[in-house]
Amino acid sequence: MLDWLTRPADWLLSAGGVVASWFFSKDATSFTVVQMMFATLMLAAFLSLIVFWQTLVEYWRSHWKTR
Repeated sequence: MLDWLTRPADWLLSAGGVVASWFFSKDATSFTVVQMMFATLMLAAFLSLIVFWQTLVEYWRSHWKTR
């Protein structure tokens, strides 16, 4: 029923698991917490990019014009 919501959440947790596996063993008891932490950080970075996209593009354009 909520497949449109669970699929992106699974992708985000999978990506968080890949990053968490760089620092923790998958057998560690805190792996799930670290996986969710990295997934939350990636979600926050993605949403920040969406929110500040126009400002970032204007900033980059102003630097490209001066060169």
